[in-house]
Amino acid sequence: MSSCSIVIPTHNRADLLKRAVRSALVACPVDGEVLVVDDKSRIPATEALAEVTDQRLRIILSPGVTKGVASARNWGVAQANADLIFFLDDDDEILPDYCQRVVSVRVMIKDSAWGFASTVERWGDVSNLRDIPRKRVRLKRGEVGKNSRPHDLIAAVSDGFWIQRNIFLKMGGFNPSLTIDEDTDLCVRLIANQHMPWYEVLPGTVVYRGYQPVDQAGAQLTIATPNVQGVICYRFTHDNSAFAYKSFSAMRWFLCTRYLRKAAKAGLWNEAMKFASQQNSFFLRWLLIAFVQVKKISYR
Repeated sequence: MSSCSIVIPTHNRADLLKRAVRSALVACPVDGEVLVVDDKSRIPATEALAEVTDQRLRIILSPGVTKGVASARNWGVAQANADLIFFLDDDDEILPDYCQRVVSVRVMIKDSAWGFASTVERWGDVSNLRDIPRKRVRLKRGEVGKNSRPHDLIAAVSDGFWIQRNIFLKMGGFNPSLTIDEDTDLCVRLIANQHMPWYEVLPGTVVYRGYQPVDQAGAQLTIATPNVQGVICYRFTHDNSAFAYKSFSAMRWFLCTRYLRKAAKAGLWNEAMKFASQQNSFFLRWLLIAFVQVKKISYR
């Protein structure tokens, strides 16, 4: 059995994929694997990576007729040979020592089902790159406490996200109906089931930002997704897990207000007010109504 599997979903980003795979093969232990899931790319991943001869690389096709990064990741986990899964986006890089750091410390973190790390954000083009370290200033290396702020408990897939395969499957994986926010949805469900994350202070990935206009093929998904579609996804994340948290919990407030901010950004004021007015808790309901009103004034 492999020590770890690095799952890389890809769709129509052949050049970026080569960079991601190169970094993954450097980071991957000798007994690990790099699993590329080709989500119906125009240039097949087998063609884009034809010159790669490393036996640790496997390329598989995402099944079915529908496309989507969540489904591709789920399929990758289903086909993986390891119990420890790392996720890497095809436009990012994983740092050389990150996998080994997590593998080595697993003796200490047997009870941790998943985790993430600080990142390095890389902005600009080849001639003018700027690296900006991003870390959770309130966190130290180790398991994140239950009383931590929701912002410190939630991680994007690009944050060096790793998870035990059996826990991932038990939780149902990423929701394939979500075009964005599938990572937040999974994190919230994990926390609701008392699976707290492990945090690595040293960076685990290089995350590329602002490298391509949204009207070109291969644009960054979160940026290219229309605001209205984003509102739908954020609402689903709330509805799927909010019931697991008390009305006055930090996580409940986090889920409500992030949806309302997204709705406000899209100009969906009626939907935002309706959502706030439907909350069962009297105090939460009126706090959220006030939140919407303040947002409306500030946007004007």
